[in-house]
Amino acid sequence: MPIPWLAALKIIPWGTIIENTPVLARSAERLLRGTKSEPAPPAASASDILFLAERLQVLEQRDRETAELLGQVTAQMSALATATEVLEARVRWLLVLSIALTAIVAVLAGVVVFFR
Repeated sequence: MPIPWLAALKIIPWGTIIENTPVLARSAERLLRGTKSEPAPPAASASDILFLAERLQVLEQRDRETAELLGQVTAQMSALATATEVLEARVRWLLVLSIALTAIVAVLAGVVVFFR
């Protein structure tokens, strides 16, 4: 009997994952580049407020990018789940079909042996 995780590796649609890998890598790289710490400006009340406003805009942009990336990952996970369900249904039908064919072959073999 094959190892369950090995069987799972065989049914995962690796083509879809590999196809979408560059998009995910670029998005992750953008997010990572944006998270590098920036030096704080010298203390001044007006510039502090401007700095905080700019920083808030940057954080909101990162939040939108993160939400977009999570949306892409969620869509891919949904596609993987759907593909897994389809493969599971196909395996069930193949099992039923193989059992039926085995039964037919056994009956035919019995008939051949009986009439010889």
